[in-house]
Formats: sequence, structure tokens, C-alpha cells
Amino acid sequence: MIQIPEKIYVEESVSNHPFTKKILSKIDRTPIIYVEDYKKIGEDKPFTQRADEDKNSLALANKKGELVKSIGRMDHGQFYLFHEIDCKYDCEYCYLQYYFQTKVPVVFVNRDEVLEKIEEILMSFDNPYFHVGEVCDALAFDDLTEFSLDIAELFSRHENGTIEFRTKSTNVENLISIKNPPRNIIPSWTFSPQKIAETIEHKTPSFNERLSAAKRCQEAGYTVGVRLDPIIRIPGWEDQYRLIVEELLTTLDTQKIDYIALGTPKHNKVLFEVIKKRFPESPTILGEIFPSTDGKYKYLKFQRVQIYKTMISWIREFSQDIKVDLSIESNEVKELVFKSV
Repeated sequence: MIQIPEKIYVEESVSNHPFTKKILSKIDRTPIIYVEDYKKIGEDKPFTQRADEDKNSLALANKKGELVKSIGRMDHGQFYLFHEIDCKYDCEYCYLQYYFQTKVPVVFVNRDEVLEKIEEILMSFDNPYFHVGEVCDALAFDDLTEFSLDIAELFSRHENGTIEFRTKSTNVENLISIKNPPRNIIPSWTFSPQKIAETIEHKTPSFNERLSAAKRCQEAGYTVGVRLDPIIRIPGWEDQYRLIVEELLTTLDTQKIDYIALGTPKHNKVLFEVIKKRFPESPTILGEIFPSTDGKYKYLKFQRVQIYKTMISWIREFSQDIKVDLSIESNEVKELVFKSV
């Protein structure tokens, strides 16, 4: 079922673009506002008002500059996609709160250029890896854009590459409609205990809804990723996270889990101040969270190590084989966690 945005902003320069018309035909009763530049949407509102209100809308625009970007901090041959930006969900810990000037989720209609660039990379690198969902939710608007269908066609022809869709969405109808889906497409979900999902991850599907979507994708032939990031030390966190580890690894086929990623809050100073302004009582900034040597606000090192080792011990009760990674952690922490696990 298509979730209709409250308003659609359309850049005047793309009003007659075929992809614009395709999307508008699916939501023909939604009010349309034509703008000169999507970056100016909401500029007359205070920041907090934009952040609260504009996520309920959608903008269609033309992307200038790079649509696919190499990731410098990762291994050579890894890329982000900028085919969409921002997110209709509103998680209290999300860096997208400050990352873009506008707070309206944007779909760029020059989609053919994205696909052409991806194919160029697939033909130039041995094993490129594409991350979809770093600057948007990878599937939140897939019912409108059908991006996953285009990707499936492309990646079925180029088996050397891998693409990961990172999401909290249940918008998987296109994915599961694909017969014999390419093995190099990995849908991955961020999972949190339901108490966190309903109080911190605003506007997102519940834990059970995400789990059901992941299970459906496995049944359709996909291997999925599991992201437990950030793990938030709310009162009783151990019981709640142990429960979701058990539910995940007894509901999903552990042989069809590509990896499990673990992470804890990591806020730079700008994000920390944004969260304080918008969500002053957020557990993501309260408690024992301090500036680290890299300038990011984190739990103390010994606390992070303890969290990771505890989580891994629970995972290993169900599977010795699942690959477990730590998300954006120092080599020192990784050594402390994995040397005795």
C-alpha cells in the first residue's frame, strides 16, 4: 500500500520529466507545490519546525553533482548512492537531522544517470559494494520509485557487485515480487527493542513489522543484514536486547543472514546539540555519554566493550557462524571485543 505524502514539492525544471510524471501519477490527489530550488523548501521556518513538519512531505528534484560517491573511510571499491536524500522517519539519534539544508525527503528524478554510473563502476571494479541507505532510508519510497526493480535488473547482469539496502521500512513488495532475486542484493534492517522503536525512532514501523519484512525477504530468496545500531543503555537494556536477539535468531533463518552489525551512540558535537534542542530528554544523550578522543559523544570505552561482548555472547547461543561486525569502532575496541570472544 502506497503511503501518501502530505505534500509534494516539484522543482519547476523537472515538472515534465518522465520520472516525475510516473511518481505523480501514483499519488494524483496529493497537493503539488512547484518550487525553483528544493534546497529552499522550509527556509522561512525555524529549524525545529522544519524538522518536525517537513518530513511528512516529499520533493522531486534534479541532482547536480555526484550521484554515486566513493567512501574514503572504507575499503577501495565501496560507494554511497545519492539518488535520494533525507528520510521520512525521525529517529532521535539520526545525523540526517542536521546533514542536509532541507528537511524534506528528496527523490532525484535523473534516475537514469544513477543507474548508468552504477553500471560504469560495476564494469570498472572487480567487486564493488554499494551502500543504499546512508543518506536516506533505502526502501521508504520504493513503492513510488520502483528503484529496487531497476537495481535487480542491473545486478542480475553484473554479478561481480553487491548492493545493500539499509532500511527500517516494511516496503518490500517490489523486492519480493522478483522471481529468483539476484544473490548480490542484500536488504538489511536496523532493529531496536519495541520500547525504543516507539519512543525514540519516531514514525518508524514496529520491531515486529520490520522482522516480518525481513522474514518475507528471506522466504523470497534474499540473504538479509541485521543491524543492532545504536544499542542504547536504557534501564533494563540487557533484558530488552537479549529478547530481540532471541526473536531475531529464532524467527529468521540464520543461514540467510549475511552479517550482524553492532554499534552504540556516536554523536558529533553538532548532532549532540541538535538532539538537545529537539529532544532534551532523549536517552541517546542522557546518562554516561562523554566526548571521546575523536570528538564524538560516546559511552566510555569499557562500557562499549562490555555491551559488544554481551551481545555477541547472546548471538553465539544461536549461531557460531554468523559474521559479527562493529559499526565505526576503533581498532583498539575491536581487539578488546574479539580477542576473547
